[in-house]
Amino acid sequence: MTVTCGQDTRTGPGGVSRRRRVQTMPGMPAPMPQPITLHTSAPIPAPVSLPDGHVEFVIGDVHGERAHLTALLRFCAEHFPTATCTSLGDVIDRGPDSIGCLVDTLEYARRGRLPGTDIAFFALPGNHEQMLFAPMFNRDYPKIFFRNGGGWLTPWISTPDDRRGALIRAAVSTGLGAEEARSLIDYGISRWRPGADGRPPIAVFRAIGSLLVMHAGIDPTVPDPVAWARAYNPLLLDDEDNPLWVREAFYDAPTPWPGNWFVVHGHTFEHRIPVGPDHVCKEIGDLRPEGHRLGLDAGSSVTGIVAAAAITNGAVRIITARGGGTNLEKKRPHAG
Repeated sequence: MTVTCGQDTRTGPGGVSRRRRVQTMPGMPAPMPQPITLHTSAPIPAPVSLPDGHVEFVIGDVHGERAHLTALLRFCAEHFPTATCTSLGDVIDRGPDSIGCLVDTLEYARRGRLPGTDIAFFALPGNHEQMLFAPMFNRDYPKIFFRNGGGWLTPWISTPDDRRGALIRAAVSTGLGAEEARSLIDYGISRWRPGADGRPPIAVFRAIGSLLVMHAGIDPTVPDPVAWARAYNPLLLDDEDNPLWVREAFYDAPTPWPGNWFVVHGHTFEHRIPVGPDHVCKEIGDLRPEGHRLGLDAGSSVTGIVAAAAITNGAVRIITARGGGTNLEKKRPHAG
């Protein structure tokens, strides 16, 4: 499916290509002029148990690729109208429209669903959202946001500590009114504001059936990964073996995990793609479950690809949104 300026081209019965209008949902951004091609896999068997009829549509690291995000959400609405949609986080940084992606996901999270649909929506945080919001409430959090792709916020900064004001001004630049922008950004900040116990209300994971969804992965040595994730305070970065940052300790470990969870995550771009002598990334290979986990970080900033998965009882279907020239930076695949 090629989504361009509100139309899509697909192959109909008998292999005939047909063009039709993409479903328009009130409250969602208009289709982007950037051509986005969607590829879907056949259902792939996976060791996951979900309630009969449940579809969990999980979107991997977006990193500012708003056209890709919009195309995937429209695909979900058209093909899985009763699904639950979960963003794995890292919607910001590196790509061309971080504030647009942040505004969209915050609005859908505040509504609790995609506008004009019955699709419930959850926005989990990634480590990039943590780097943006955690320093607002924890002055000891490392000051690493701007050197990890956060330069998009720099034009809106008036004073070093005024991230709220900068985010509001950036949100206004997307076309929101001042009051609407202020309300939406304040909602986003409130998800990170600590309560009496020093912990913010933002959830860092979602669990249903044997499916466990979180940004980076689990600590495979703990007896109860859900209790481990629930105990994590995302305002802290004491070590990197946590739900928003863990890498090798998780994906190098053998499966199945304690509890037999099927873990869907992003954060680490590990789906190898050929890199030519000019360091420009070529076509990505197929994403597939690896044991009891599925990684959905497709390296958008260098591949031009954002990945999602439609997960049902016993199977996953991979959807990739491809487009744009984001690999023109000529750098090797990033991680998280």
